[in-house]
Amino acid sequence: MMMLIAGHETTAAVLTWAVFLLAQHPVKMKKAQSEIDAVLGQGRTTFESLKKLEYLRLIVVESLHLYPQPPLLIRRSLTSDILPGGYNGDKNGYEIPAGTDVFLSVYNLHRSPYFWDKPNEFEPEPSRSRGALYPNEIISDFAFLPFGGGPRKCVGDQFALMESTIALAMLLQKFDVELKGSPEDVELVTGATIHTKTGLWCKLKKRSNI
Repeated sequence: MMMLIAGHETTAAVLTWAVFLLAQHPVKMKKAQSEIDAVLGQGRTTFESLKKLEYLRLIVVESLHLYPQPPLLIRRSLTSDILPGGYNGDKNGYEIPAGTDVFLSVYNLHRSPYFWDKPNEFEPEPSRSRGALYPNEIISDFAFLPFGGGPRKCVGDQFALMESTIALAMLLQKFDVELKGSPEDVELVTGATIHTKTGLWCKLKKRSNI
């Protein structure tokens, strides 16, 4: 039930924004399709071939980087503690009494220039993923938190990444994607996930090699 209920909306949102980003960057879409053609041809994705879809995985990571699902994390302090002040905060830190709810904006964290070069740009490059198959909170020193971190981290993170990569590969293997209208027409709405207000209207064109 966890996979069916908690997993479907988040993964759908990841794929929505991945398509949105690719439709604005046709050169990067073609690069992804060239990789898919070389690795898969007209065949299906396997666990072994998934490892070779390196650029496609970076695209999924970038979708999570720019549009994290969820955009906000909430944690409750079990004991009293002091959080460090950070770059521009109080040098003495911040006292957190036991029982305090702490809200963390993953969206702002992922777009912070303190941690990322070109934080608001679509950059599916190895430097962004810190050289990992899929980056995680440890590799990024907790600057990348689409699935949270620690013992309460999302239990389905690897499944979600694999599922998203396979679904995107199947789409780009067969179709070119164009936005209907301009990117400015796509209105962002935040809630449990970051999603579009009225969907993502696209034109699918069957690729000539199919």
